[in-house]
Amino acid sequence: MACCIHNIVQDGFCTDCKRAVDTQHHAYIPFYYLKNGQQFRPEYVGTMKRHVWNKSLMEKKLTLVLSLHDTLYDSRPVSLLSKKEKYLTESKSDDMWRSKNGGMTLCKLRPFAREFLLEANKLFQMHVFEHSYPEDCKEVISLLDPQGTYFGKRIITYRDSEMKNLDLVLAEERGIVILDDKLAYWWPEDHTNLLQIRPYQYFKRCDNNKTWITKVVDLFKTRHPKFSYAQERIDENAEDGALANALELLKQVHRKFFTEKDQDSRDVRALLFP
Repeated sequence: MACCIHNIVQDGFCTDCKRAVDTQHHAYIPFYYLKNGQQFRPEYVGTMKRHVWNKSLMEKKLTLVLSLHDTLYDSRPVSLLSKKEKYLTESKSDDMWRSKNGGMTLCKLRPFAREFLLEANKLFQMHVFEHSYPEDCKEVISLLDPQGTYFGKRIITYRDSEMKNLDLVLAEERGIVILDDKLAYWWPEDHTNLLQIRPYQYFKRCDNNKTWITKVVDLFKTRHPKFSYAQERIDENAEDGALANALELLKQVHRKFFTEKDQDSRDVRALLFP
């Protein structure tokens, strides 16, 4: 009888032979976002990634990893709204809502977010990788993807990894594009997969807690506008905004990737950073 290699462990027991497995000694990788208590043998993770690679070539679908906050929406505690933003507490809109956690936070969907997801889903299998706890992004996911059409169970959060990384994404790195507004949250080796988008800042940012040195550093970066979108009662352009432009670039990457004749040389990283 062949010895079981324990590819998948659920709550400490192999799903095949039902024996207890020392997952720490063998460096198993937790994939709790797929199923609580589930861990994979590292070699099995590699096998799964290759399987997804072959499937993506057949279905002509790449992998897209998305951030949520500042990429697809913005939020602000009601208590921190500026005087010129207080009118929003009485506003009624399909793109703005109060958090269910006591209604103490106001959230605003980025223009073109729903159209972006609809179109990107045709070309990519999408994941969420959010630098927050599961309960914090669950509400946003329920609004963006109530039927689980876009993301399914592929929602990775701070509980799964303190630092964002592609080890937890079951796809080969050469077929993954990351869309995020924050480069610093990702492992350096994953930066070549990342398409950085301008952060969506609908609400006025508060600088009261900044130290003098942080303010000096900001002067040498981009200057923050004097007023927010909310204060000016305007919004980012949907047709020619950051998400619309990102979608066009993603379409170009997808088209060039699948017109490359040599399958072994296909790599999104070469297209993002030619």
